[in-house]
Amino acid sequence: MKQSTAAGHYRRFKGYDYSRGAAIFITFGVVGRSKLFGHIDGDGRLVLSPAGHAALAALMEESRRGGGVDLMAFVIMPDHVHLRLYLHPGLDKPLAKLAQFVTNFKRWAKYNCSKLGVAVEWEKGYHDRLCLSREIIALADKYIENNPLKWHLMHGHPPPLAVVEPLSLPRVPGDEWWSAVGSLDLADSERKVCSIRLSRRIPVADHPAVVSRLMTAVDKGYVLAGTFISPCEREVARALVERGAPMIRAVPDQLAMVYRPKGDEPRQFADGRLLLLSRVAAPGSSRYDAWHGINDALADFAARGSGVSLYVTSAKDFRFRPRLKSAIY
Repeated sequence: MKQSTAAGHYRRFKGYDYSRGAAIFITFGVVGRSKLFGHIDGDGRLVLSPAGHAALAALMEESRRGGGVDLMAFVIMPDHVHLRLYLHPGLDKPLAKLAQFVTNFKRWAKYNCSKLGVAVEWEKGYHDRLCLSREIIALADKYIENNPLKWHLMHGHPPPLAVVEPLSLPRVPGDEWWSAVGSLDLADSERKVCSIRLSRRIPVADHPAVVSRLMTAVDKGYVLAGTFISPCEREVARALVERGAPMIRAVPDQLAMVYRPKGDEPRQFADGRLLLLSRVAAPGSSRYDAWHGINDALADFAARGSGVSLYVTSAKDFRFRPRLKSAIY
């Protein structure tokens, strides 16, 4: 029988049978978002206060109690907490056990902090997300790992990820409105930029060869620029992250004034390896035209300096503009 969802707050996936077991990403915060548990230093590292260490001790104690709920990953932030918990399969009333884990932690953290003279009031309940695949679990863990750095990037003074607009760079036409977040030095006209557009028709079997050839360009000092939305482009993006290589990504949408980095982006931004560009598509443009338009704009962006644009349809069909193949390979 499926369990009632009344044992916690903000229940998502109401049709899911939690007695099957579940990986769950949990978030809850302090009332008023008071920064009781520490601060993020200038390098994006978490520094716990005495109250933060008291809360950490409470979390470790609760995790040792077991009860069918395992603590897999966590971070105690200055004013909130992220947990990834694993509910064992076959539990009686699994949602009640999940809620009990969070409630016990909150109670003991509050008690531990009170002995230090710090009054902790928690927000009611918690927000939870069910992680149904290894990929989503990996994303949740990466979010937890990068959360202190993301905090620093978003809330530093001034915010390191504040949007710069309009861009005034030799590679940007003076009559166009461009925005950017990240390392503007990647857009310098002396940089060797190779804008890439990799067709969705590239056979999956060709992806490793295409990625390998593009990494040769990276080895020769080219910064790859693209939208990174086609399957092969996403594989190139992963290869760049693994290499610690710089990249330029472009979107046809307006950027928020303080950008919220996700996935691998916090570390890329912090290391100066990522520039996110935006040139908003014309009103009424279809999604197809918007993305093709930004690809064309990115090709012009590369060509205005020491760069080249590239369109690939297979491992054997690399089309350059201008024809500078010998400069890359």
